[in-house]
Amino acid sequence: MDKKRREEFEAIFNPRSIAIVGASRERKVGGLAVHYLRHAGYRGKIFPVNPAEKEIMGLAAYPSVRDIPEPVDFVIIMVAAATVPGIIEDCAARGVKAVQLFTAGFSETGESGPARLERQIVSRAREAGIRLIGPNCVGISVPDRLIPLETTGTIGEPGDIALLAQSGGHTETLADIGYSRGIRFSKLISFGNGADLDAIDFLEFLREDPQTRTIAIYLEGITNGRRLFELLGQTSPVKPVVLLKGGRTDAGREMAMSHTGSLAGSEIVWKAALKQAGAIEVATLDEMADTLMAFQYLPPITGNRIAAVSQLGGGAGGAGVLAADVCTSLGLELLPFSGEVKEKLRGIASAPGSILRNPLDLSLAGRNPVLLGKVLELLAGLADTDLIMLNERVSFLLAFTSGDELQAINDTLISFQRGNKKPLLVVSPPGGIYEVERMATEERLTRAGIPVYPSFERAARALANVTRYWRFSLRRHPSLSTSYTRNWDR
Repeated sequence: MDKKRREEFEAIFNPRSIAIVGASRERKVGGLAVHYLRHAGYRGKIFPVNPAEKEIMGLAAYPSVRDIPEPVDFVIIMVAAATVPGIIEDCAARGVKAVQLFTAGFSETGESGPARLERQIVSRAREAGIRLIGPNCVGISVPDRLIPLETTGTIGEPGDIALLAQSGGHTETLADIGYSRGIRFSKLISFGNGADLDAIDFLEFLREDPQTRTIAIYLEGITNGRRLFELLGQTSPVKPVVLLKGGRTDAGREMAMSHTGSLAGSEIVWKAALKQAGAIEVATLDEMADTLMAFQYLPPITGNRIAAVSQLGGGAGGAGVLAADVCTSLGLELLPFSGEVKEKLRGIASAPGSILRNPLDLSLAGRNPVLLGKVLELLAGLADTDLIMLNERVSFLLAFTSGDELQAINDTLISFQRGNKKPLLVVSPPGGIYEVERMATEERLTRAGIPVYPSFERAARALANVTRYWRFSLRRHPSLSTSYTRNWDR
């Protein structure tokens, strides 16, 4: 990427000042955008623009962008489509570098007049050297620059996962999921109609972005499919790309056209091209989030041999059966324990109701942190095991143990994870009346670097995705794994 392009993206992802056209004192999107920027602690200058106001939230307000007496890097436009051409002229007069159009009512309507207006705006912006994001989008969030999503204020701890999405709603949803589950983003980008900067432009940037190691993409359609797949093929070997395609059915394609004005292509062609490029295709937002969790918290792992603990604290034969079924169906192996291993387990954790096979049912012994620690150490030492998957059903444990005892169990898991190179993954089903305690447990474990999933199926699917990626990528770039050790080697 040349110097000019880097400077264009610098104004977007590291702006020294942001103007909000349509800023308001009221609880409208323009007012929320100002509030969220201030609340997040954005360090640059904020310029509310509203001709009817002199001051908004303690900040001087200006009639137009042209009237702002200081340099403006980035402008967010949140007013009616018909007024946008005049605002672009104001931006050109002030030397603005980038504009984000939250405003909708352009080509996504399917009508010729709004589509023509969109083209005119893009043409004028390019003449003035202004890059456009949108229209019809919620823009960007950069956590390490304290820039939150303008519509929700969501901003989590900075990380190294970038999200690139055509849909503003999906951007907001994944930001919220990430905030609650400990997924840490470097950047979130909603580009809507992509009238100027589109998925290809942002993917080119993210491929070189030193703050980004994993890229998630939601697309409904693309105008230059050949270039997209060429770029995915160049990116996937050096950075994992997790891609969710909207508009895979006739009904979905019709919605995509009315949502972002995108014409979705053949599902068969997409699947084949993505596989060839080495990108990871997911089917839902939940699967995307689950897969990103695995990339964030697990080391580069190519092995698919699992040692599973079906439940802590009591009999869980049924959970073990389903765990075995789902893992096997997704290409993960649960190898049987040898007679020697079973004998060692019997000596550590034999209890009424225990089943000493893989998946392992510890029964009552699973409530004992000391015995649990010994079992985990034994499993970690097995040469034919690549990862340990453990089911911690918080609601069940709290029915028979105290909060302190639950803490002691989790102390054991965290201590094990810190002292071993064998990855640990926890399944934590919804907690019923103990959901608050379950969520606190999940937060504590993820902060310690242990990924947590709501079911064996979702955990296994995420694991299958990442192991398949690493087998593909490390064959082509063996040195890639060294850049993915930061989260693991704490």
